[in-house]
Amino acid sequence: MFATSRSGPSRQVLRRGLATTTAAPPPITASVLLSRHALLTPTAKPLAQAYYEYQSKLRHALSNPVPTDFYFKPGSLALRRFLESQHVVDDKYYGAKVAGPKPELGEVQPEPPIEEKSRDHWEKEDAARGERSLERFPEEEVFCLVQSKGKWTFPSTSVQSGEGLDEAVTARVTGVKGQLNGNGMDTWLVTRKPVGLVRSGEERNFFLRSHILAGEPQPTKESGYSNWAWLTRGEVEERLRKQGDDKLWDSVKGMFGVGSQEE
Repeated sequence: MFATSRSGPSRQVLRRGLATTTAAPPPITASVLLSRHALLTPTAKPLAQAYYEYQSKLRHALSNPVPTDFYFKPGSLALRRFLESQHVVDDKYYGAKVAGPKPELGEVQPEPPIEEKSRDHWEKEDAARGERSLERFPEEEVFCLVQSKGKWTFPSTSVQSGEGLDEAVTARVTGVKGQLNGNGMDTWLVTRKPVGLVRSGEERNFFLRSHILAGEPQPTKESGYSNWAWLTRGEVEERLRKQGDDKLWDSVKGMFGVGSQEE
């Protein structure tokens, strides 16, 4: 709108009325995709196992004969143990005809026994803690979800004006005074840049990637989280879809390495 004002008896000046208020910026939230890496190398599938065995046999064949006079003292216990073990391997890989007769080594004192634990040993040891256990699925990566007001979601906080996403997450989620009580937990924020974005109306929810290195989360009373769980990618999808958050999963599945063709 334009208004007129008089400046002197015969002069008119146009004056434009300017708005005195601006639209509020949309709310911004920072969420954390906190994960624990796989603790063990995944068990090889039959095809991979056959390939590894073939490569092992090939390397063993190409490395024979081993110059034992260079690596071992003549007549030493270490040499006799090596020759005995090599004959066992040759017999296993190439058969008795190629391996030949067992070498005359006299009495060889066996090595101290090694206690081997099963791959799921620690998972069973900590099974009483259920989904809160960091030992779950040691061959897979697991992700932290928290329960707030009866629904499962990702740890998150609002971002204040002039504050960076990483600053908000460190200060109020994973930090010493954060929702997950960083006093008893060490985490590594992989990057200051978001790895994903979820839109809900005007709200923008940015996701940052983080790994837990030691300790475990202990949500504070102020956080409003009543429970937490370490879930595999499949369990996260199942948990979100079960409570009706299909849209949320469709928005975050790319951060879990799930493509549209896998649906």
